[in-house]
Order: sequence, then structure tokens, then C-alpha cells
Amino acid sequence: MSKLFQGLSVALLLGVAQSGFAATIALYDAGLGGTPSSQPWLIYGSDGILSGGTASQTAQAGGTQLVTDGAVSAGYSNYNPFTLTPINGAFPILDATAGFSLDFDLHINAESHSNANRAGFSVLLLDENSVGIELGFWENEIWAQNVGFTHGEGVAFDTTASANHFELSIVNSVYTLAADSVQILSGSVRDYTSPGVPYELGSYLFLGDDTGSAGADVFLGSITLNTAIAPTSSVPVPGSLILLLSGLAVLFRRGVQHEICRSFFHRFA
Repeated sequence: MSKLFQGLSVALLLGVAQSGFAATIALYDAGLGGTPSSQPWLIYGSDGILSGGTASQTAQAGGTQLVTDGAVSAGYSNYNPFTLTPINGAFPILDATAGFSLDFDLHINAESHSNANRAGFSVLLLDENSVGIELGFWENEIWAQNVGFTHGEGVAFDTTASANHFELSIVNSVYTLAADSVQILSGSVRDYTSPGVPYELGSYLFLGDDTGSAGADVFLGSITLNTAIAPTSSVPVPGSLILLLSGLAVLFRRGVQHEICRSFFHRFA
């Protein structure tokens, strides 16, 4: 291969390699019907036998109704609770440097709690190093769990008025929560690992009721995971690729044709 071809190849490879490859995974496509556990990414679990509480999941048009009482813990996770491994081996590593987000549609029909540090519906999202954030959803507030599992920063928000599209993002050491594309809450990620499982698991997520001190009736719609969302990790947009290829084409017309001819005749001289 000529030096010119080598140079062009290296330039092209570097241009691609320096950009992370973003991925979008539909963890739960509500349009397909069924509950989240009927699709290959999430598993449903309940401690009803141990706690004596009750929980139910019911597939409905556009999503799933999850109902838990004040004693039970139940919800959806990407980990098998018995093997402590992802139920789908293709689940990606959640790299905070590259950034990732969890999108979900949620309507809180009703929520109650006997402890001001607990919520009947929570979302827990952890990176590969088991660092992340847990958010509690009340009828009138969304708030973050502190490391000691006490009520942290929050925002007044009516979760009962209608279904909202939430996006929980983690980039480096900061989390942000947006509702219908408007940022409503942000803060520093936490290391909750001291209690052990599941908080010590890497690339872990949970949506549901994870406490015996609260309950909720919620409607959960589609759930989507996005990786490599940080600006420095995004793949070049098609327009950028077109410009790159256009530049290579110009170089080809100006110099590569001459290089090919010279190499061809030299080879057979």
C-alpha cells in the first residue's frame, strides 16, 4: 500500500476510533404488549412470600400497571436475583465517562409512605463501578436518596397529573433528570455500596417499589437505555462523515490517481 493510501486510511480510522458508538436499547417496548418481564432485558421480582405483602403487574394498552402495598417490595431489574448476573448477556457496560441515560414513561396513580425517607416507586441507576443515583417518586415530589438512605435534594413535581416522559442521565459524576425534555433535577452521583446487594452491582438498574415502608399504584410505559451520550463520545453525524468522505475524494482526484499509475507501472516495469 502506498504511503498516501496509508495516510488516508489512518486518518479515516482515527476519525472513527476517536468517537464512541452510541447505542439505544428498548428495554421495554410498551407497543409490543405484555409486561417488561415478557421482553428479554428485564426481570420481575417480588418479596411477597417473605414480607407477606402483595404486588401485581398487569399489562395494559401502552404499558403496565404495577401495584404494591406498604409491606412488599417489587419491580423490574436487569439482574437475575439468584445468580446476580444480567439476565441478558448483551446488556452494555454503563460507562459514566461516556455517559448513559434511562428513558421511561411514568404516571403515578397513587403513592403512600410511612417513612419520609422512602418512596413507593423508585428508579435506581448505577454505572459499571456501582456508582449512580436512586430517585424516589411521590405524588408531589421527586427526590434523591442520600448515601445513608435519607431524603436528599428534590423538586416539587405533580407525578399524578398525567404520564410524563422522564430521562435520567449520568455523565461523569453528575446526574440529571428531565421531564418531557425539561431538566428538573440534578446533583452528584452517590456510592451506595455499603449495604451490599444490589447496590454493589455494576451496570445495574431497577424500577419499582424497593421498600417495605411505602406502596404505589403506577403506570409504566416504554423504557429505553442510551449509551455514549456525552458530547465527546458521540458518533460523527452523517453530515460530518459526508464532509470527511468528500475531502478524501478531493485528495483522490488530485493525488491518488497519479500514485496508482506510478505504482502500477513500477510494479510491472
